Amino acid sequence: MFTINFSLKKLTLATLILVIGITGLTACSTVPGETKAEQIQTIDELVDNTLTDLYQQNPQARAQIKNSVGYAIMNNKITKIPVVGAGAGYGVAINNKSQKRQYIQMVRFDVGGGWGARSVRPVIIFTDKQVFNDFIDGMWSANAGAEAAAKVGDVGASGGAGSGDVGNDKGYITHMITDKGVSATVTAGIIRVKPITLKK
Repeated sequence: MFTINFSLKKLTLATLILVIGITGLTACSTVPGETKAEQIQTIDELVDNTLTDLYQQNPQARAQIKNSVGYAIMNNKITKIPVVGAGAGYGVAINNKSQKRQYIQMVRFDVGGGWGARSVRPVIIFTDKQVFNDFIDGMWSANAGAEAAAKVGDVGASGGAGSGDVGNDKGYITHMITDKGVSATVTAGIIRVKPITLKK
């Protein structure tokens, strides 16, 4: 009985911490900046820095993006406790042909072990036009599967399930980049996005 009560108390505490974490993450889901110009600058820096890191870690990603229908780059903050986790973030989807941009808000839920908070930058490269259109319309979600995030500056692949897999039939390729190092846990991640507009 003691074991059951202890486990319930531990789970309740973990749930409370997660709720507090989600509340704090809500603010992270909007593009930083007091004006539209500042928000655009934030996104431009995110895109430039992320592509530089991605190409350094995984040179083949350059060709993947060049040959893609479009791609999305996001900045995501994740808070994780044992069993469950949650995250929120912002980013942009870029049409490769027209270079038109759709700004997006991201919510990601993780299931897996481990404690802590960290930042990841998902890069999703779309090989299917309809899948890309569903993404920018907010009618898309992805199961990132087993995550293996590579440390910025290290040479090697970075990514989640399907990363670098040009032959996959999902219509997209995923990469995950973290500034903190290799992920200590394996998680099953669900990523969902919705379109947003910047400040006027």
